Parts: sequence; structure tokens; C-alpha cells
Amino acid sequence: MDIPSTITKPARYTGIEPNRIMKDPAEVAVRFALCYPDVYEVGMSYYGLFLLYGLANTIPAVWCERCFSPWGDMDAHLRQNDIPLATLESRTPLSAMDMIGFSLSYELNVTNVLNMLDLAGIPIRAEDRKKGPIVVGGGPSMLNPVPFQKFFDLIVIGEADRKLVEILNILKVRKGARREDTIREIARLEGVYSPLFPKSQVKRQFIGNLNNAYHPTRPPIPVAGSIHNRFNVEISRGCGNSCRFCLAGFGYRPYRERSFDKVKNIIDQGMEGTGYEEISLLSLSSGDYSALFDVIAYIKERYRGVSVALPSLKVGSIQESEITLIGDIARTGFTFALESTTAEMRGRLNKNIDMDILLGQLPLLKKYGWRKLKLYLMIGFPWETEEDILAIKAMLIPFEKEHIDINLSVSPFIPKPHTPFQWLPMEDETILSEKISMLKKTLKGRRVKVKYRDPKTSIIEAIVTRGDSRLTSLFEYLFHKGVKLEAWREYFQPELYGEWFEQQGISMDNYLGAQPIEKNLPWDIIDTGINKSFLAQELIHAQSGEKTDDCYTGCAACGMGCETPRYGVRSRDYGLKTIGGPEADMPHLTIQNSESKTALPELRTQNSQLATGIKYTFRYGKYGDARYIGHLDTMNIVLRALRSLGIKIRTHGKFHPMPKISLSDALPIGIESTCELIEIEIDMGILIHEKIIVEMNRILPRGIKIYEFIKGSLQNMVKDYSYLLVADKSIDMDLWKLGYNSKRYLYTWKGKGIKELKARGDFQRIIKTEDRRIHGLRTDN
Repeated sequence: MDIPSTITKPARYTGIEPNRIMKDPAEVAVRFALCYPDVYEVGMSYYGLFLLYGLANTIPAVWCERCFSPWGDMDAHLRQNDIPLATLESRTPLSAMDMIGFSLSYELNVTNVLNMLDLAGIPIRAEDRKKGPIVVGGGPSMLNPVPFQKFFDLIVIGEADRKLVEILNILKVRKGARREDTIREIARLEGVYSPLFPKSQVKRQFIGNLNNAYHPTRPPIPVAGSIHNRFNVEISRGCGNSCRFCLAGFGYRPYRERSFDKVKNIIDQGMEGTGYEEISLLSLSSGDYSALFDVIAYIKERYRGVSVALPSLKVGSIQESEITLIGDIARTGFTFALESTTAEMRGRLNKNIDMDILLGQLPLLKKYGWRKLKLYLMIGFPWETEEDILAIKAMLIPFEKEHIDINLSVSPFIPKPHTPFQWLPMEDETILSEKISMLKKTLKGRRVKVKYRDPKTSIIEAIVTRGDSRLTSLFEYLFHKGVKLEAWREYFQPELYGEWFEQQGISMDNYLGAQPIEKNLPWDIIDTGINKSFLAQELIHAQSGEKTDDCYTGCAACGMGCETPRYGVRSRDYGLKTIGGPEADMPHLTIQNSESKTALPELRTQNSQLATGIKYTFRYGKYGDARYIGHLDTMNIVLRALRSLGIKIRTHGKFHPMPKISLSDALPIGIESTCELIEIEIDMGILIHEKIIVEMNRILPRGIKIYEFIKGSLQNMVKDYSYLLVADKSIDMDLWKLGYNSKRYLYTWKGKGIKELKARGDFQRIIKTEDRRIHGLRTDN
């Protein structure tokens, strides 16, 4: 694969990740492209992508491949050279697939969907497609699909675990049938909607029993650093806290957990399959998970040096014993969602938290090395006063006394569909900006770093999430204006939205203003399972400041009709309450690749905590498409391959341990090598041998290969090296000409300046190699 040197982060487009799934196209009946409408680093952080990718590939005769939005430079390259957008695994154009699916999780990614379709040569409107792949949409944004429904042939509402299997099996059976008839057949499924064959209402889908649901344990490992580069373990779905502003809380009901035994099994297989140095326990409120202490204790005992991330914490939900446990192991930061600084406002939001618990835990957090915490705050609620804004100053005094810095993230409130606040107005942009300025002025000189969401961005998000069918032409207008990658500040053009509204003679207030409770709303087409009358009653409670029981301590009769639970969930006093959900849904699908790999000899001694370590140095090659992988990303890939084989690398640092390693000088992107070096330090008694190298080369991506190793430091293996330069023409430079083979001119270069030499663009390949090893290279493992 030849990627122009002007393309940033070229590894995004190589598709050579460890654990990617490859199949023989001749042996599959259905080709499915799973598309994420944002760049690689974002999509490869998304658990839902890994789940659907692995799940689809469990189906016989189905091959699911991945595709992401290209960055602007690659987008231009594809268009200028008439290259269609293709999958990563096989580089097959999207237009040649049987089905392509988009997971839409953010309002500003709609234009990316249209851009990707256009790059693939596929008409953007469903009604204009007479042939080619069936285009399916899903994801959280589909809880109001009306503004963009006409761009999809089919839309899956809710959790797609079970429904994706049904759709792909129908495609297998109907292979070769008329496209329109197949869409009509699939649209008959519960939870599936087609704008070509409309229904009056669509029921949201959800998996009742997570213990019997599929969970990926060998996800593709990114070769270009993703935003959240770690092993994700979904410990629960849904949330029982009943915060009145939260779409996730209402849109993912009921609350469901995986058992401790299931989570242990997933962790064990995932660490063997990935070698990640961090485990993230995914949940909308991880502190509510009943077996949280047990899971953290298990990771600490079994996976020394592996950090634990709890991405979302309700204030007061994490116990001191868990703080102590996490403090004793490698760890990441804590993030607490306050939403408001005053108890009165939190009461209106039904945000039932006890700040005194968090403040009482600050000395313990400080003791175990937390010097910084992240807090979430929302502004713009209708009942908000100046006092609510200014109260942040007093609230932060206990943090300052403990010398704990705060990263404060401030976001405007957006009235979301299917929540009790769906009828409320969005705060005016000018007032939001004034409130942000007030916050910043109040906190000036304090131990607080304020990061706020641009009100303009929030206004556009609100318009899209509360949109109706009139917005279809808005997205087409934006598409024809070349709008894409709107989630990135450098590409966001809010003025174009204003232009469209002005041209159409439509006021933005139609979407941002308060809505009458008796009015039919665009998203009423979706039946979430929650009664609209319940949402209306909750709004009345918010206006009076009255709280409603959460799903852990009682049942508010929202309409879900949850069945008798089968597991315990921690209540506010850390006791156990019994709750649960429906029984098994997919008994034939549990955990990805549950069969263990070929057993390796035991690598650890009885005592792995010996003070003295031993060093090993590996020489490896990086060639072919792997030449586009950056230096640090390559290092992480090699280290994860070692960890996945049970080789535990020693660390240094108390609170943020780092592996004890040394590396040869960084190799510029695009240059190949046969003599890259990495030195690791491991416990005495662990034996590195040839079978380990064979296993590592099986795991590593195509183009990275371990050649040899020694017991000793990097200095013991360093040898003189030169660069082999390959050109298709004679080069008039002061170079040592090695030869000419009728097609290629071969030169060598020794010394500095290789990056500048590459930038000239005269050489097709540049290969770093030991002086004694000037030879041709294989381009596979």
C-alpha cells in the first residue's frame, strides 16, 4: 500500500491490526462493512464497534470488515485520484459490499455518513438507490431518526446485538433476491424501521440478560493510537439513577449487570487476547455495579501493573475500600458527575448524590496519590440562578485544602428526546456564554482548570437531536457545501446552519424553544418502553423540586414492567438491593473466541516480586504497510504482544507506573527497517525462548517481525547500520551506488539526515539495516 507522504497518520488506513478478522471472500455469502462516521482514533475507541464487529464475524458465511471517515487530506487524495472508499481488511470498495452499516452516536457525525456514502459512489438518499449495498443505521442517535432517516434503507432502534444477527441471516437466505424485496422483508422485524416502508411506531430493542450476551475479548488493537486505547469490559448496561436530563439513562433502561464470574472470564480472555496495560470497566455508573470491589481485587491480584479505569462515577458510589484497592495498583483518574453545585438544583434533576461522602474521601484520595480529579458540571437549566453558578467557589474549598487540583468540564444543558426534560427550552446562546464567563471569573486564580463546551456547538447538537423531517434538506445543504468532520473544531462551520435556516425562513426557536406537553413530537415514532405520561409527571416533579425513587431502591412505574431481578445492586448506604431484568436472549453467543490458545510453558516463578530483574533485547523488523506505524505505537504493539503471552514487564514509578524499557532511536514514518531494538526488564526466573518468539510473530501485525533476541541490554546488541535506498531512476546525489537490476537503482546512505532525504520524494523505499545485512526483504510475516 503506497500512501502519499503528505497524509497525516497514515497508519489509520493500513488495516493490519492484531486481531483483525480475515476471511476468504470466496467462502462467504455476505460481505458487511461496519462503518464508524468519524476518524480511526475515535472509532477504534468505541466499544459498540468491537461488539458488532466480533458478533457479525461469528455468523458462518458472513465477513464483517471496518471502515472509518478519512481525515481531510486522505479525503482529498481519494477524490483527486478517483479512488473509492474501501474497507480496511480487504480494501474492497464499499459499493461492492452486500450491506454497509453506520453506528451513529453523535449528532455532528451525520454529515460524515453522507460524505462516506459519496466517497463510495453510493447515492446519499435511500430512494435513489436502485442497486448496490443495503445501507443500515443504528446507534444512540437513532432514538430520534426522523431528521436523517431518508439517508438509510433500514434503521435499527436500540441495542443491535440480537437484531444484527437476524438481519445478516436474512441476507444470507435472500442472497441474489431483489434489493427492494429484501429491505421490505427485513423492515418487518421488530425494532427495525425503513423510510421506504414506514411504520407508525417502532419498539426499542434491548438485551435482557447480559450474562448470555456476546462480549468481544479479542478486539482489533489500534495501530494508530486511539483516544481510549485499552481493553473495555462492559460490566453493566442501562442506569437506574433516573436523572431527568439523561437520554442514556432513559434510552438504555432497564439496568442490567454481568455477573462477577462472567466479568472475570472476559478479563482473562481479553488480557490473553490483547495484552493491554489498562482495563476499563464500562458502565453508565460503574460505582453502582454490585461486584465492583471483587472485580478490582481480582485485577490487582492477577494482573500486576495493569491499571483500572472507571469512566463514569456517581458521587458517593465508590467505597473507601475500592479507593484503597485502586490506589495500590496502576490506575487512571477519577471523574465525578456533579451536574449542579447546589442540592436544590440537583433535586430538580433527580440527581441524588451526597457531596459529603466525596469530600470525606479527599484525604484518602490524596494519600493514594490522586492530585487531580475531574468534575462534570452542566449549566443552562431553566430554574438556574446566579447563586447556582457562584456556589462552585465554596464547593471547591475542601479540594484546595487537600491540595487536589480540579479539571472542571462545563457543558450546556440540552433537552433530549425521551427524557422528562424533552419539553424544556434550550438556553439562549448569549446567556450560556455569560454564565461560562461568570464561572471562569469566579474560579480565576483557583486550583481549577476549566474546560467548557462551545455554546454554538451545543445549540447545533440540540437542533439535530430535537429535529424533524425538515432537517433532511439541511444535511443535504451541508453536504453540498463540503461539510464533514464537524466534531473537529477546525472543520465545524456553525454559520452554514444559520444560512440554511435563513434561506428556508425557519426559526431555530422551532427546535430550541419549549414544547407543549400535548404536542406530538417527531421522536414519538420510537417506543422506548417508557410511558410518555410518566415523563410528563417527572417534569412536574422537577418543577416542584420533588425527587423520584431510583430503580435500585424502588420502582417508579415508568412503564418498562421490569421483571423480578436476579442480582444485587449497591444502594446509597452500600447495602444490597435486589433488582434485575428479563431472562436469556442469545444463549448460543457468549464470549468471543472462548477457546484458549495453544498452551505455553509456565513463564512465572513462584516469586515474581524479586528485587532484581533481568534484561532482554529484541531485534525486530518493520516493513511493508507497518512502515506507516509510528514509533510509540509500534512500541506499544510489541509490549502488548509480550503481555498477552504472560510476560510481565517490570515497572517504575509509584502512582503512575511505567514499563522498564529502552528503545533504539525513533524511525521516521514511512521508512522500513530490519534492525529496530527494544529492551525490556522482567522478573528473574522468567525464560524467554524461541517458542515465545514464534508466538509473538503470530500475534504481531503483518510487517512487524521479531528476528532475534539476547539476554542483555540494548547496548549489547547495537551494531552499525546504513540505509538502503531504492529508486526507479538514477539519482544525482553524493550516494554510494550499490547496483542496478534493470528496474531499480540501489544506493546506500550512512549518517544523519535520512528524514530530509525521504522528504525529497526520490526514493520508493528506504530501508534501515545493519551494515552486514544489505539484502532483499520479505513483505510478510
